[in-house]
Amino acid sequence: MLIAFEGQDGAGKSALLSAVHDELRRADIDVLAVEEFSDSPYGRRLVDAVARDKFLRPVRDEPATLLTRALDEVADLYYLDERVIGPALSRGRVVLKDRHQDTIFYTLVPTLVAGGAVPDEEQALGWLCGLLSRLRHLPDLTVYVEAALPVRLERIARRGRRLHEHRGNEADEDDLAVFAARDRVIQRLLADQDSECLLVNNGDRRIEEGAREVIEVVRRRLS
Repeated sequence: MLIAFEGQDGAGKSALLSAVHDELRRADIDVLAVEEFSDSPYGRRLVDAVARDKFLRPVRDEPATLLTRALDEVADLYYLDERVIGPALSRGRVVLKDRHQDTIFYTLVPTLVAGGAVPDEEQALGWLCGLLSRLRHLPDLTVYVEAALPVRLERIARRGRRLHEHRGNEADEDDLAVFAARDRVIQRLLADQDSECLLVNNGDRRIEEGAREVIEVVRRRLS
């Protein structure tokens, strides 16, 4: 069973994933948590890129372009799909993935269009759909983690991620526009979900409460 955790920056995806992982382990369920990026060359390039720009946009004087950065993100997901997720699923493990294919859509579509790499959202979605069409393992359950914008901004401001960009833990008007554009794509993805989708409020309550919602769905499906 593959469970993807999706949502905007600061929503608390990683914290919820960790809480679900701990609960499943305590229940003696064989579970694997998979981080957003792999330890492959593709993933290492993305980790370095995030340190320079939190939205993974190419910065001045680096060789990457918007399109090659998008291809790196897709390549890393394929690496995880084939080398990490697939083998774990074949052994009957529950896999918890921090961001999966939906992240590709709602993070890259606004960036590609705003940067002029692709003319509009429809063409960006079509291009990315084609790139992702050979993924072998799609989520059995997608958990969308939600929190109000002020809560997310507060979390972004205090998180300890090390970034080279001088305002890595800040959000200005341009950043808010990115969040709004991503939300438009997220709402479209939610409307078109084929697999089971669970919306979890992770704003003003304890993380354990959201984890219990996810655990209930997992237990039901496993039984």
